[in-house]
Parts: sequence; C-alpha cells; structure tokens
Amino acid sequence: MKTTEKSQPHFIVEKLIKIMKDRGLTKVDFSDLIGFTEPKWNKISNGIQKLSINELSIIAEKLQMREIDIITYPNTFVEKDKNDNDVKAQLTVELKEELRDKVLAMIFGNNNIELLK
Repeated sequence: MKTTEKSQPHFIVEKLIKIMKDRGLTKVDFSDLIGFTEPKWNKISNGIQKLSINELSIIAEKLQMREIDIITYPNTFVEKDKNDNDVKAQLTVELKEELRDKVLAMIFGNNNIELLK
C-alpha cells in the first residue's frame, strides 16, 4: 500500500522508530536488521508508504518481539491469567476507637487486635 503524499507516520511506525533509537541503530542498520531496503524503510518512517500487517509480523520476528509488544512499546503486553479468580479490594473506614476494636476483632479475631494497633 503506497501513498503519494507524505503524512504523519502511523503510531506503530513511531513505535518502531523509538525501538530503533533505543537500540542505538541508524536507519541503515535498522533497515538491514528488519530485512527492508533503506529506501523502503525511509518511505515507511517518513509516512510516505504504509506498513502492512504482514510486514509488521516480519519486523517483529526480526526484532525477536511479538507484534503486540511493538504496539505497546516501551511497555510489554501481559495477558491476564484467565484462571486468576483472586479479587483484591481496598477499603478505608474511619471509626471511633471503641468501634474500631470491635470491627477489627470481628475481622481478625480477638487475639490479633493488639498486633494491629
């Protein structure tokens, strides 16, 4: 897919440019690494030519990254464990001292109240 006018590079291309810079690579080095000619990478990085999904997959393989990690760069995508049923919650309640002790005793048992103070 080619365009005739120069436009702002797609955000994924901007991520690739950031990866290139973070790895300390020149455009020539980066184009060699991803298996593109330098003119082709220049056109893509300057927003003249669009990057296809197939090309993104090829680049990801050459960079030894997943496509999703390029998209989320510099963060790494972490899939939530579907079996993780742990629900965490935090609650802040202000209570008078005598009521606080009763609530803590109900939650933690009478033996642990002194440890929480």
